[in-house]
Amino acid sequence: MKCTECGFEAPVQNFRYLYNARIDASISLRQCPQCQARLAVDELAGEATQKVGDGEAPWGKSAGIEGLAEDNAS
Repeated sequence: MKCTECGFEAPVQNFRYLYNARIDASISLRQCPQCQARLAVDELAGEATQKVGDGEAPWGKSAGIEGLAEDNAS
């Protein structure tokens, strides 16, 4: 796997596993051992897709209930 920030390349297991981003997808959050960037990783493909900053959620919302309160309030 290759870090999208610094270009460090190593097997995926060398990148520190932080947590699964979604229970219904293969996206996890891992940390680069060289630059410490948090990365969104597609575990099935074994590749980092992007850096994840504080408060970002590149994988979307997993509950499937977004907007229901607003929809029902009308």
